Amino acid sequence: MLTYLAHAEGSVSSSIIIDGSELGTNPIDVIPVLHRIHTDLDDSQHPHGLISKFVVIRPSTHPMYDLSYWFFQLVPGNPVSFDYEGSCGHSILAAIQVAMKWGWVASASPGLRVRVYIENVGDSLVCEVDHAVRAGMNCTAHFIENQGTSLGSLLPSGQVRNYLQTSFGDIEVSIVSSGNSYVFVHAESLGIDSEEALFEAGAELLARLQEIRQAAALKLGWKPDGVFPKIAAVASYQPGSLSFRAISVPSWHPTIALTGAACVGAAASIKGSVVYGIVQASKSSTYRLNVRTKGGSTIISTSTTGPELDDYLLYNSISDKNVRLIGSLPLKKGAAREWELQSKVFA
Repeated sequence: MLTYLAHAEGSVSSSIIIDGSELGTNPIDVIPVLHRIHTDLDDSQHPHGLISKFVVIRPSTHPMYDLSYWFFQLVPGNPVSFDYEGSCGHSILAAIQVAMKWGWVASASPGLRVRVYIENVGDSLVCEVDHAVRAGMNCTAHFIENQGTSLGSLLPSGQVRNYLQTSFGDIEVSIVSSGNSYVFVHAESLGIDSEEALFEAGAELLARLQEIRQAAALKLGWKPDGVFPKIAAVASYQPGSLSFRAISVPSWHPTIALTGAACVGAAASIKGSVVYGIVQASKSSTYRLNVRTKGGSTIISTSTTGPELDDYLLYNSISDKNVRLIGSLPLKKGAAREWELQSKVFA
């Protein structure tokens, strides 16, 4: 069984990429393997700290795709658990880079496109290579929607806006699902009146967002202690741009997740949503939306047939993403030899 580490710039964690050719197709059957890998990891030998993203890939048997992809988010605890109800765009790009190393797809070269089917959520991503180096690439990620995906179908609660009860009052949010499900809350409704205050906020805002996220999960009938839906505070403090801060596992996301970028692009296109209202007030472009985060800026290009609920979402594109290979897994003493033998058996 082949395993490898890769990292997409802006991700909260590097990704462990696992060859799923010899594993079952039911995610429940894969989880014991993930526990074994996590137990054998030697985090002290890995400069990026906790590795929380586990990915199983296979060459696709479908003629429209190159790779089949399953994402598993590690949820810290004793013991840890794995949530596979959502996806991670950065891990998809990391998986593509590893698939290139394994020879499953062509090596990176400008103009190459790799098509991935995301098993967790039934979505598609096309990675278009812009630049390539020996152990990495710069690329554009295109989230391609299924034909006939209406904007209204992206609202898991069935409403453009929801009011959620919390210990600090009722909070208005929009819950949008594109790539992953996100709860969007206006930062100013939480008393955040500047970009600096948003980016430097600490434990108090984090706790409030977690409570809002849990209330949203209960409204959707989901587990409140799970990873999904995700949540982000959004506002505009400069004309023509959005300021964005989201929670990852287990704390603040350093930038913006690719799925978060896709989702905020979709939300900005839905008339009446929290994000739509902020975008319209800031006179931002919904085709080239500039999203500012504490760790840098991201440009999101979103295409729809219009802003109404019966209009269609066509695609979201996020450019200038850098991906690099890291190497084999850092395993604890005694585990490396066993995994080496297993790899020879399954290779």
